[in-house]
Amino acid sequence: MFGNILLIINPTARSGKARRTRHDVCQFFKDITDMNRGHFYEMIETSHPLDAVIIAHELGPHFDTVFVLGGDGIVHEVVNGLMQIPEEDRPCLGVLPAGQGNDFARSLGLPLDPMKVFKEAANLKVKTIDIGKVNDRYFAETLSFGVDAAIALETMERRKKTKRTGTILYIESGFNQIKNHLNAIDATVQLDNRDPQKLSFYTFAVQNGTTYGGGFNITPQAQLDDGQFDICYAAPPLSRFEAVRVFIKAKSGKHVNNSHIHFETAKELVISFDHAVPAQLDGEPIEALDYHVTLLPHALKVLSL
Repeated sequence: MFGNILLIINPTARSGKARRTRHDVCQFFKDITDMNRGHFYEMIETSHPLDAVIIAHELGPHFDTVFVLGGDGIVHEVVNGLMQIPEEDRPCLGVLPAGQGNDFARSLGLPLDPMKVFKEAANLKVKTIDIGKVNDRYFAETLSFGVDAAIALETMERRKKTKRTGTILYIESGFNQIKNHLNAIDATVQLDNRDPQKLSFYTFAVQNGTTYGGGFNITPQAQLDDGQFDICYAAPPLSRFEAVRVFIKAKSGKHVNNSHIHFETAKELVISFDHAVPAQLDGEPIEALDYHVTLLPHALKVLSL
């Protein structure tokens, strides 16, 4: 069904959810490789940050499908490993969501539970999607700057400190950032070959998929394979009360008609700041003053519904 399979597990994802489901997941792959003689299966757990980048890069060419059991963080690492493999040798990526936000899995239309994905195994299809690249790193779902990036990064810290899980942490972080750090950011932005423009914004999201923050539908029209980024930014002035309203509406994509919310599309952009600002890439921190963002069309095969 999936050819030769490599399973990469982040055992700490969602406070150990991946570890708890590991046995059943491994048994499923063992059973299907036993049924498909001539194919083999291997499982590796990560133990340090960036392990999955190295594993995917070095072992990926020997497999037909690389499955990830964990959240958006390990998906991000595996994508960065796979994208270093020549396209002709690059395996297909399968996602078994067991993290906090699982935004990339949402954009793939997958159930947010590994065992429910297996129940849909017969309906999974190979799809070739676009991948984003910013400076020297790749991303599958999102790149954002400003308040929304600060919210994502604070949410990560809250998870580490409290061991709590769920979208509620993102909402708590959102209220805190809006209350205490609602500051407009100035940047120079160039979209494709258009003239550079000076922009002031609270948030600026460059999306390949539709959501971030555990299901916040920031760019409802985005598609992983449409050959363009969907960009959403919030321009000043916004009171804290209005910012909270927009934040809440963004959970279900109902922010799109607000006059302070702007949308653009582009295949390439350059965004420059005169000082470091909060920035995140698939939920992981990234820091620079100048960001060169490019879209790599139809760069990665994935399993989706």
